[in-house]
Order: sequence, then C-alpha cells, then structure tokens
Amino acid sequence: MSQTVSATIDEEDAARYRAEFPIFEHTTYLNSCSLGPPSVRVFDALDRYREDWSRYGAPAWWLTWLPKLNEARERFARLIGAGTHEVTISHSISSALSSIASTAAYNERNAVVCAELDFPTIPYQWLAKGREGVNVRFARSLDRVTFPVDSFSGLIDSRVSFVAVSHVLYNTGAIMPIPQLSELAHAAGARIVVDGYHAVGVLPVNVKDLGVDFYVGGTLKWLLGGPGLTFIYVREELISQLQPSITGWFSSADQFAFDPLDLVWPDTANRLELGTPAVATAYAGVEGMDMILEARPDRIYSRLKFLTDCVITRAQRAGYGIRSPLLGDGRGGIVMLEIKQPQDSVAELLRRGFTVDYRPGLLRVSPHFYNTRDDVERCMDALDEVQSGMS
Repeated sequence: MSQTVSATIDEEDAARYRAEFPIFEHTTYLNSCSLGPPSVRVFDALDRYREDWSRYGAPAWWLTWLPKLNEARERFARLIGAGTHEVTISHSISSALSSIASTAAYNERNAVVCAELDFPTIPYQWLAKGREGVNVRFARSLDRVTFPVDSFSGLIDSRVSFVAVSHVLYNTGAIMPIPQLSELAHAAGARIVVDGYHAVGVLPVNVKDLGVDFYVGGTLKWLLGGPGLTFIYVREELISQLQPSITGWFSSADQFAFDPLDLVWPDTANRLELGTPAVATAYAGVEGMDMILEARPDRIYSRLKFLTDCVITRAQRAGYGIRSPLLGDGRGGIVMLEIKQPQDSVAELLRRGFTVDYRPGLLRVSPHFYNTRDDVERCMDALDEVQSGMS
C-alpha cells in the first residue's frame, strides 16, 4: 500500500486489498462475521512459523515463539487503546470468559446480567454456575434488534457481580451502548465484561473511553488471523485484585522457574492466562492485525457503513425484512435479512459463487473493508434471483 493514507477506503483501495485474498479466486466472500479469510501475508507468516519450528525445534520458544506472542499482545492492545500489560492471551472466548468468571466469589453478589439475544457463550459461563447459586438475569429486546440502556437499568443492582454483553451483536449487528452500561454497572458496584469479537477490526475501539473492566476479542473473524487466539483486557486498576480459580503455568510470575510449590501471580493481565497458547495463530494473527492497523479502524468503519448501507438499500428495494439497525452509526459490519428459506438460499448462493451465512430464520451478509461495491451488488442480484425461484 502507498505510504499516503487517504481519508476513506475507496473502490481502488478495496480492490488492492481484495487481491491479497486468494479466496476471491473461487468465491465472492461476504462472510467475515463467521471466519476471516487468509491473506497472502498470513500464508507467508505461517510459512515462517513452519520454518522456525523446523529450524530451531524447542529453542524456537525463546528465539521466535514467545516474542511473536508478545507481538500479538501488543497489536491487540494498540487496537483497543490499552497498555500491553493490560492484555493477555487465551485460547477461545469460552476460556477467556471462564478465566474472568472465576475471579468472583458470588456469595453476596450472586447475579449476572446478560442480553437475551447475545451469543450463547456469554451467558453459558454463568448459567453453568447455577449449581453454585448464580442467577443470570436477561435484558429483553422489544424490537429483537437493539437494547436501549433502559432494558438493563432495572436489572443492575447491589446483587450483581458482572454485566456481561457483546459490543456488537452477532445476530443483528447492533452496537450496544457500552459506555452507559459501564456507568450503570459501576454505580451498582458491579464489573462489566464486554465481548468485542464483532467490534475490533470493524470500528474504532478504545477501552478507556468505554469504561469497561474486561474486554475480550480474537483473530478468528474480523482480525483476519484464524482460530485459536483470543485476548483478555483487564483494566489496570483491577489487575492486583484478581484471584482466578482456574489457571495454568503461563499465569505464573516466573513460569520458567517451574516451581510447583508456590503460585505467584504476575502484576499484569497474564495472571488470567492459562496453558500453552496456539503459536501458529500468533504468527497469522500479527499479520492480520497489522493489516487492520494499516487500513485503520476509522477508515474500515466508514467503509463498512457504506457497504452495509448498500445491502440495506437493495434489501429494502426487494422487500426483504431487515433485522439490523437501519442507521449506519448504530450498526457494525453485519446485516441480517428476513427472506424465504435462508438456509437453502445460502447453499444456492454458494453454488453460484457467493459466500454468506445464515442464523436461525435469517440470512447474514458481512462484508469487510476489502470488499468492493460490485461484490455486494452482484451478491444481492444473485439473492434476488434465488428468492424469485422459491415458493
């Protein structure tokens, strides 16, 4: 890319990035919400991982692998406006949330507040603690798309330990009112945990401005690095207070002392780390995050508002239902469409050379900054044809 970065990602910029993703050689890919495709940069990084493993064997740990894991932490910290010491690595959002959930005692504060439309991983962490007396309260959405702050306000009280929600909802694309929820949680003495998987790489994120206590995300989707690498942000002031009840050897202050008799926590977010991380994904993840940093989240978000506006305009013209915010400022990179036979439609679109996805009763279109307007228009043309042939 040129050293001069324009204020927006235009069609020419998008086409240049698009050429770096071999997947477009056989399909028009509009499914970044499910899995980000690999770029040639990621393929090169995985080759370097293979070469380092083959060349060094075990010394690769201290010569290249641990430095690469530190690079991954640093990149994610930059993307969310955090210090590197406030970020640690995990294997999945499930393991990340489990580590966070294990830091509370749930005696006097035995309630957790979640959103009814959220991805199941989030409430599952605390529903599983029902045997320990934890009560999960669910905010309800009247329009089945968004959650106004008022939908939470009556649920957050002195019994609440955590408010745990997504930054952007996976099944509507709605951006949640995180700063206001942080204020509500803190006013009640609770902590707020935010899953940013569908926000980081889509829109500018600053955890300090959001006021959150914990923020998690990963490289599987919008960060273009593949599965196996997630991150946990912990607000600096909380780190010393955390006493997780699940742990691993990477959470020791001096892991290479190999001392089984004494566990000493580090003074960083690494006290929430578990066991040996997925190193290959660190190689891929650094390249994916570097591409996001190069393109710039503010420019990416502007591009995604434009592309998703195109999807919505075409959907309105065709008379499809839209289960996403209509205004771009309230929406991430996801548009959910109410159409006939969404699962069969996704399969037929794939046969015609377009990759999108479905969730129960809905078709999901999720472009990224490397998609062109032509990608979107041709996909919507194909969808119109598919729908016209269905009863």
